[in-house]
Amino acid sequence: MSLSLRIHHARSRGSTSTVPAAFRMTAAIWVLSILLIAEFIMAPINLWTGRTMLNFTRFTGYRPQLARLGFAPVKLLTAVLIAIGLAVRFAGLLGAALTSAICVLYLVRLAAPGRRDGAGIAGFTLFGLWAVALLALQLAR
Repeated sequence: MSLSLRIHHARSRGSTSTVPAAFRMTAAIWVLSILLIAEFIMAPINLWTGRTMLNFTRFTGYRPQLARLGFAPVKLLTAVLIAIGLAVRFAGLLGAALTSAICVLYLVRLAAPGRRDGAGIAGFTLFGLWAVALLALQLAR
C-alpha cells in the first residue's frame, strides 16, 4: 500500500499523525541512544587521559584512581550496552538503567556542600533525563 493510501486510511480512522507510532518510538530510541553513546564513549576517554579528572574529583569527591579503574570502564560498558540495545532490547534496558544510576550518583555527590557546580548539575540532569526517557521507551517497545 502506498504512503498516501496509508495516510488516508489513518486519517479516516481519526488519526492526525502521518507517522506510525512504532516509527516515532524507534526514532526516539535511536536519537537518545546516539546522544548517550557519544557522551559515554567520550567520558571514559576523558577520564583516562586526565582531561576531566579535575571536574570528576571536584564533582564527586572521589580519588582519581576510582575514576580510572571504576567509573571509566563502567561508563564505557553503558555505551556498549546502549549500542547493543538498538538491536537487543534487554541490553538497551540494562544500558539505560546503568546510565540513569550513574547520573543519579553524580547528582547526589554534586548536592554536597562545596561540590555544587551548575554545569555539572545541568549536564548530569540532562544525561539522566535522556537515560530515563530511553529506559521508558525501551520498556514500552
